Amino acid sequence: MKTTDRTLSKVMSDLANNGYKEQFKAEKDSFIATLSSKKYSPSRLKVDERYRFDGMTNPSDESELIAITTDDGVKGTLVISLGKEQSEHMELIEKLG
Repeated sequence: MKTTDRTLSKVMSDLANNGYKEQFKAEKDSFIATLSSKKYSPSRLKVDERYRFDGMTNPSDESELIAITTDDGVKGTLVISLGKEQSEHMELIEKLG
């Protein structure tokens, strides 16, 4: 996992410039590509890069940005919150490796 002094929005912009145009969200048992509405099981996704960000005002407000490529060539990102109230879909996200 990479740590960076760049902001989440800057890294997302850099990734978008490198073809990571789609945004993913975690659902009950799959990931949804928000632009195309395609569903993907975790086994169909490859993690290319991971970035961790600490909150600017509260270090416990962490987030993670995951750059993903699907088995059919779609590139995108998934943003998850890692603070005290972790994402309800962490078990699914952990299947990404």
